[in-house]
Amino acid sequence: MAFGSAIKNAYAALSIYDYFKARALFMKLEKHDTVAACFGLSIISSRNDNHFYNVDTAYSYLLKAKKTFSTSTLKQRKNWQPYGIDSLSILHLKDTIESEAFKQSIITNTIEGYDHFIQFYASAGELISAIDLRDIIAFTNAEKENTFQAYKTFMENYPNATEYSDAKKRYEIALFKTLTADHKITSFTNFIRLYSQSPYVGAAQDSVYNIATSHHLVREYYGFIKTYKSNRNVTDAWHKLYATYTMDGKPETISHFNKDYPDYPYSQHADTDLILAQTRFYPVKQGSLWGYVDSLGRLRIPYKYEWADSNFFDGLAEVAQNDKIGFINKRGELVIPCIYDEAEHFNKTTSVVKKGGMCGIISTLGQTIVPFEYQEIMNFSEGMAVIEKKNKYGYISLLGEEVVLAQYQDAGDFSEGRAYVQNSEGKYGYINIAGAVTIPCKYYWASKFKDSLAKIRSNSKYGLIDVKGDTILNCEYDNIGDFSDTIAMVVKANKVGYTDRQGNIIIPLKYEFTNDLLSGGMFHGGLAKVQLHKKRGFINTEGKTLIRIEYDDALPFNQGLAPVLIDKKWGYIDKKGEVAIRHKYDNAGVFHDSLARVSIKGQTGFIDMEGKIVIDLQYNAASDFKYGLSEVTQGQHAGIIDKTGNSIIGCQLNSVQSFGNVLEVVMNNKMALFNIQTRSYLWQEKGFGN
Repeated sequence: MAFGSAIKNAYAALSIYDYFKARALFMKLEKHDTVAACFGLSIISSRNDNHFYNVDTAYSYLLKAKKTFSTSTLKQRKNWQPYGIDSLSILHLKDTIESEAFKQSIITNTIEGYDHFIQFYASAGELISAIDLRDIIAFTNAEKENTFQAYKTFMENYPNATEYSDAKKRYEIALFKTLTADHKITSFTNFIRLYSQSPYVGAAQDSVYNIATSHHLVREYYGFIKTYKSNRNVTDAWHKLYATYTMDGKPETISHFNKDYPDYPYSQHADTDLILAQTRFYPVKQGSLWGYVDSLGRLRIPYKYEWADSNFFDGLAEVAQNDKIGFINKRGELVIPCIYDEAEHFNKTTSVVKKGGMCGIISTLGQTIVPFEYQEIMNFSEGMAVIEKKNKYGYISLLGEEVVLAQYQDAGDFSEGRAYVQNSEGKYGYINIAGAVTIPCKYYWASKFKDSLAKIRSNSKYGLIDVKGDTILNCEYDNIGDFSDTIAMVVKANKVGYTDRQGNIIIPLKYEFTNDLLSGGMFHGGLAKVQLHKKRGFINTEGKTLIRIEYDDALPFNQGLAPVLIDKKWGYIDKKGEVAIRHKYDNAGVFHDSLARVSIKGQTGFIDMEGKIVIDLQYNAASDFKYGLSEVTQGQHAGIIDKTGNSIIGCQLNSVQSFGNVLEVVMNNKMALFNIQTRSYLWQEKGFGN
């Protein structure tokens, strides 16, 4: 009864918030009535209005009361009822304390705080939330550090965290980046060896590949293949090696490749390419779409392009789709997509292309060699190409380097290590391949060097200089022709003479000048056409008249005869000046393949070297014979004849274009291919001839 009275007094003190008295009484009674005393002590420690407030202490007392209550008798429980002690009140107080403890953990919001709650309040309803919040903080801390060690520690400490998979991913990438930060092959290979299960092994292999073949050289690809046999890029390296080695698409190059690399695992591919490289393809169309056939007329590339180039260059041909240009190979594969506005055919494995109004250069492998930042890029000459940028001219190398900055008003191709340029003052001079001015800009015009000489103009007069800039011929001539047979025409005051390459006037300026003589008066076979008193003849390189100057016009000698005009009639003379074929034609051409075109009253035919008409004068026009055939026209239509005058294709064609031994002919807007050797059509568009 004494203990019961003491319990009663303790709860009475608790009810009036006399915490000191209540706590003292409960402490004395803890061993005698554990449930009542510990429950009371738990209440005191759980209230924040007294000095004894401590949720951990409150929780410890409550758990002791709960444990003892669970093994108590019905009589004991009946005795505790006056103090509000039963299983529900115990659970309610437990929930209250746990909730308060969780709130305190949230306020501190530290890993240690949550860990304490998780360990001390292991049965709390907020346990999962506490674990989640702790894991979030731990993951956030790892993110801030962002090292593979931090993520590894997180995964080791919190293997069940929701963030584990994310941490795993970040660990892998951080590990990869850290161990390969120097971007050296050895670092990547060590990573592959030590972390073979890493998802970044593939990336490491790619990096090894890219570094080992950074210059895209054949020897680099082969070295990579032999050194890193298990690398996932070996197959690609073989293909790149083959493509780089054979990028000019020539049969002999492919043959050399097969000899140099007998271990190439795709030899059948190379064999097929060799056959294709030796096969001539011809562009053909059905309706509005183009494709290609071979020399037997078999369709090799389907009709699907808006336009197709006449030939393959470096193994690739230009084609168009959606008004854009790309390139295909002879397999019909679109190896360079149709994305360009304009394109030049490939030459020495590079092509100048235009996109978005700007020019760049690509390789046959589709690599951009020169970025798209130029208005124009001219053809390469001696490893340099003229470029236009912001309306100024400069030069780039084959590597795409802007060797000479765009600074000139005009620029020409390099020839013999020199190129003419025009400075801001409008004067011309010459630079070398390094961009250094070797001949000062002092001329009003300049040409490129040919055989160590260049034509220049000072004021309105022309002269010659050598590659050193030394004057060979003073600027005192109205015009200078091109050298032929080491001799060039010079013109002054409408008089024509000739100079040698040393600037010596070897034939005096005594002949008359007309514009057609600038090219027509060049030496050919030791003879040049000249004019005196409006009559023409021929002189030799010593200035001696070999053919009397008595003709109204003359054309060059070929096959020993030259057409000459007297009294509006053409005939032919030999090199002795003797009439070989009398003058009776209104027009006459030089001999080709032992036949010459002649015309009377607008009708054209052919004569032989004896003047005999072998093909009647019945055509409006005719071309010189080539491959034994001539294109002739009657009215508005063309046809093909042979050297005997036989009609191979009647005059019913709209146009004829030659592709060597094959002619592309068009009739009524339908095309066909005609084989000159077999004298038969090898392919015809549907509807041709109808």
